[in-house]
Amino acid sequence: MRLQPTQKFEVQESYEILASYEVIREVVNGVTIDSSTVSADGNGKKIILKGMPLGKLANGKYGTYSSGAADGRQNPTVILKRTVDVTDGDHVVGAYEMAKVITERIPVTVDATLKGKMPNIVFA
Repeated sequence: MRLQPTQKFEVQESYEILASYEVIREVVNGVTIDSSTVSADGNGKKIILKGMPLGKLANGKYGTYSSGAADGRQNPTVILKRTVDVTDGDHVVGAYEMAKVITERIPVTVDATLKGKMPNIVFA
């Protein structure tokens, strides 16, 4: 008799980005995503995937990491905790200031430059 649960389907956000739960620090009260910094996809939706690095803008809000940006997004400080849709405007969401994350599940290329800019995030 098999008593182990089996997964019948996968929910969109069920994948885990954390490699460890030992040292985690979340941003208190979350971060506000500036929807104007997010480009729309083919369907007109502005969706940011879980695990996206975010940089702080001059207005105090956060935008998705872009190494070529010059508005603060080029220096990410936090990692997005869950997928969010900002099509209708800015949203406050959870983010990690310190964590050990699984590199393959981060939606951008993790290179030496990104690792250097995020010393509190360990990419495993």
